[in-house]
Amino acid sequence: MLKEIKSIPLAAFLSRLGHKPAARKGTRLWYKSPLRQEQTPSFKVETTLNCWYDFGLGRGGNIIDLATELYQSTDLRYLMRCIANSCPVPSVQTVASSFAPRHSAPSMERFEVVPLEHRALVAYLQERGIPAHIAKANCKEAHYSFKGKSYFAAAFENVSGGWELRNRYFKGCRGRKYISYLPWARDGPSTECTVFEGFIDYLSALTLGIINGADAIILNSVVNVNKAVPYLKDYTTINCYLDNDNAGQTALAELKAIYGSIVIDRSTLYSEFNDLNDFLVNQSSNIKQNK
Repeated sequence: MLKEIKSIPLAAFLSRLGHKPAARKGTRLWYKSPLRQEQTPSFKVETTLNCWYDFGLGRGGNIIDLATELYQSTDLRYLMRCIANSCPVPSVQTVASSFAPRHSAPSMERFEVVPLEHRALVAYLQERGIPAHIAKANCKEAHYSFKGKSYFAAAFENVSGGWELRNRYFKGCRGRKYISYLPWARDGPSTECTVFEGFIDYLSALTLGIINGADAIILNSVVNVNKAVPYLKDYTTINCYLDNDNAGQTALAELKAIYGSIVIDRSTLYSEFNDLNDFLVNQSSNIKQNK
């Protein structure tokens, strides 16, 4: 089973997580690191050897080593299940189903969630165009240890009780990877729902004021599209703010195949950018330059 997991192409695994290469040089693919925020791609995948190296972190290895960094766990069974749940390879899905579900990564110790206040996290979200009042109203602050070291990150809860974690250097999840569902619920049930890939895009939409009165679903990974289906069945309009890449467009096509014309592609708003947050950051930058 481990051999099957290790044989999964890293490029395919990264694609299912929503990461696409920024450049190809021979057998090498270059990405913006999935483990931290960066502008210049410094994460290399060598396709012939099926290995990776992050020059910013000075670490690399195989798909298991990458999953160790992504999910912050050293539990091999947990990591294999995370990889298998993300990858569409049939034989690997069989591996995933053979493992009993686990609701948290055991190596992420002393995990605690508190109100978002840390200046570094607020500053990080502000750099992404998210005002402090929106960040604090919608996110929490997680503190935890991993391999004996202490870390903190902005945290966003999903419906299974897991947490999406982000800071300037890390992007990952604590617990089960699942969708987040946020009913608007101010004046009764909404007939409209908005769908986002990640919570940063959701916060961007709140900042831009484009989803007032609508419920929201954050996929937290495009592989979770099928998990959103039961939540979407009663809406008359589904507005999708997904990424302008192959993974985002595939997720959009899956929703359109199920719900038809009530699914509306809103990515035309930011057609020149990869996602809604990139659009927001650009807008914020232009405003500052014009002042």
